[in-house]
Amino acid sequence: MGYNLNDLYSSRHAETIATLKSADYPAAGEWLPVISDARQLVVTEGYAVGKYTASEALRARVAAAGKRNVKTVDTMLTAAGVTSLPTSGAKSIPPGVASRVAALEMLRHLWLLKQSGSHEVWVLSLPESYRDWPAADLAGKDYDGIGSRLDDKTSHFSSDDRGHLSNATQNGLKWVQKAMLVSGDPAKKANLDIVRRWFADENSTDDDMKAAAATLNDGLKKIAAVIKSTFLLFTDMPKDRGDPNEAATNAYVFNADKIDVVYVEAAFFSTNDMFKDLKNWTRIVVHELSHRCCNTADNRYRHHVKGLKPRAADPLFNAAKALANADSWAMFCMDCSGEMVPGDYVKVKVSA
Repeated sequence: MGYNLNDLYSSRHAETIATLKSADYPAAGEWLPVISDARQLVVTEGYAVGKYTASEALRARVAAAGKRNVKTVDTMLTAAGVTSLPTSGAKSIPPGVASRVAALEMLRHLWLLKQSGSHEVWVLSLPESYRDWPAADLAGKDYDGIGSRLDDKTSHFSSDDRGHLSNATQNGLKWVQKAMLVSGDPAKKANLDIVRRWFADENSTDDDMKAAAATLNDGLKKIAAVIKSTFLLFTDMPKDRGDPNEAATNAYVFNADKIDVVYVEAAFFSTNDMFKDLKNWTRIVVHELSHRCCNTADNRYRHHVKGLKPRAADPLFNAAKALANADSWAMFCMDCSGEMVPGDYVKVKVSA
């Protein structure tokens, strides 16, 4: 599917910031603290960890109201500043109201996942019925139409999925840090041998590989900084849901996104890859962040019939192409982490 700038999450993020400034949200009463926290939660770079209470409060208030048989749409409209609730299912919802509800809806489905230490990652998990970001999806819908979306209790990423994304990111940081130790000391023969395994062709000299190690080390520092920033967000692209052309896609990023976003798609959690579970999820995260942080390309994937060993006679995958290849970076990090077993080298056709 083709995308334009408005399809990117960061465009909708900026829109959410602008919408939350609206003076039409409640200026007093029980919703004021939630709206105040929501305004401080969404910042230019991503999200402010200390104001995640806004997302938790939105979920809690909707749940509490539901126990009193109050419709989710009524709770969210009230949170958006509507004082006279519609009573007719076909009652139109003014664009400004829909926008204010949409901004809160984004936050209602935002999750902050924490692991050990300072590791934190965000996941936006919109209900399955959405086919666009809330601001676009809710626009033009009547009371029943908006109500149907807001009452959808599904979550695109399950609780287990969200945990796996968090674990993969934390594990990815470990991989990257170990790879930094290797690439930061290429004078050590064992380290240079690992660099050569993934990035040398028959014409590559030791000096070439030391230069490659320096390139790797610079890029890996950038990846580590993004993982540790607390602004990294995982989401999917709602417009792609149900698109058969995206069924085999693991994930992707856009350089045009102004904040760090990884779009996780249908095949991410598949068991059909040559690698499985946390090992594969970590590989995908490192792969995508190498695109995002280091401008790597997809010159060749790990499952290519020729494997990932660069060949000087192959202009499509010589040493230079390998150094710019996302899967090569990810496999290098996997190798440096010690998580490759002998059969893994066979799978990607490089020598152990």
